[in-house]
Amino acid sequence: MKLLLMIHGLGVGGAERVMTLLADGLAARGHQVYLLTLSGVEEDFFVPGSGVNRVRLDLATESTTVVEGLRANMRRIKAIRRKIAELAPDAVLSFTTTVNILALMACAGTRVPVFVSERVDPRGHLIPFRWSVLRYLAYRRARALVAQTAVVAAWYRQRLPARVLVAAISNPVALGTPSGPAAVTMPAPFILAAGRLVHQKGFDLLIRAFALAAPECGQMHLAIAGEGPEADALARLAREYKVEDRTFFLGRVSRLGALMREAHAFVLSSRYEGFPNVLVEALAAALPVVATDCKSGPREILCGGRHGLLVPPENPQALSAALVRIATDQELRRGLSAAGPSAVSRYDLSRIVGQWERVLSGSGNI
Repeated sequence: MKLLLMIHGLGVGGAERVMTLLADGLAARGHQVYLLTLSGVEEDFFVPGSGVNRVRLDLATESTTVVEGLRANMRRIKAIRRKIAELAPDAVLSFTTTVNILALMACAGTRVPVFVSERVDPRGHLIPFRWSVLRYLAYRRARALVAQTAVVAAWYRQRLPARVLVAAISNPVALGTPSGPAAVTMPAPFILAAGRLVHQKGFDLLIRAFALAAPECGQMHLAIAGEGPEADALARLAREYKVEDRTFFLGRVSRLGALMREAHAFVLSSRYEGFPNVLVEALAAALPVVATDCKSGPREILCGGRHGLLVPPENPQALSAALVRIATDQELRRGLSAAGPSAVSRYDLSRIVGQWERVLSGSGNI
């Protein structure tokens, strides 16, 4: 098949990483793959392999008014439509809400089937009303919608007509032993967290929880890997709670897997999620994990708590208690460390790419 894959950009992020893995995986299976981004080359963090044809529209500028935004999106739709006419793909696959809507609008009136994928739980991730209305109208024109978890797929299945296939496909994770040392040095022991520094990821809750747990955790440190708009606010919060000397903001970290090899445990403090890749990577690295039991993602990955500790979201006290357990209970850590890798085989890259291939080919059976 000739496939056109679309996403806003290939900067740092879970959706971007999955799109790159998927493009490479489909190309390796003999498909002719084009990967289109609205952004330009300067924003690339993930780089697809040579088997993937890269298309950059360089139309990702920010708009300051609704009118500017409307005009910018009309330019994007026209550019996407021209590219689709030029390439004549057998199918289009897009990631994330706004790009999904643009793809569906660009393909209106053509016979090109559009497959869209949501990369976050819509019950927690609120979008502007106008985009919510457009999503409701546009998604009814999709050939299929792919969510990351069964619960999100069920939510969409209740809201879309039966003619739209709704499937759940977990994220693929490229497993393997990381080569080379970690790109940063941390004082031992430390608990690791990673993600974009935004409200969704709950790092403010984690800092409060760590401050409560610190007196009972010996010399334990907290390492937070990632960049984002809340960086300064989180640093101030660490100072306010008097844990700034034990909390390290690492920024963007290459070879995160190597840093995982050195960590005591991993913690995910998110308020909501789609499918947190980093949690699966921590399990694959045999790290004991603590995760918030948000509506989608961690419970499914951790098999209801068999492979890690689940705590209520938005609850620093419960998260603190779990941090104390994971820091002080060696038998618990040993058991979780041994169980983690066995939980990730279902996310094998080849297996997940095969599921996508069956959906894109129209079989509907994954």
